[in-house]
Amino acid sequence: MPRADIVPIIYAVIERLNELREPDNPVPCTVDTPLYGPKGHLDSLGLVSFLLDVEEGVNALAGTQLVLADERAMSQHRNPFRDVGALADYISFRLQEVMA
Repeated sequence: MPRADIVPIIYAVIERLNELREPDNPVPCTVDTPLYGPKGHLDSLGLVSFLLDVEEGVNALAGTQLVLADERAMSQHRNPFRDVGALADYISFRLQEVMA
């Protein structure tokens, strides 16, 4: 699944997240939006919930059972959850492996 199909899934999850946040503190829908880390919009619990929603959307579209928050993700040299673009790239990479 190409990145161009994954980013809208992530944006949809961000939009649902923003419905629960204070209106003056939304998470922007851009590929550069920091998700997790020093400037991230999500704490560790928020990240897990966010990833579960993204997994659900990706798996529904791709017909897979991809799990994003696993040992493999945590062992990456660069955090794949640091921003929207990195997450989309990581999902695309993992889907290529699963579907090969």
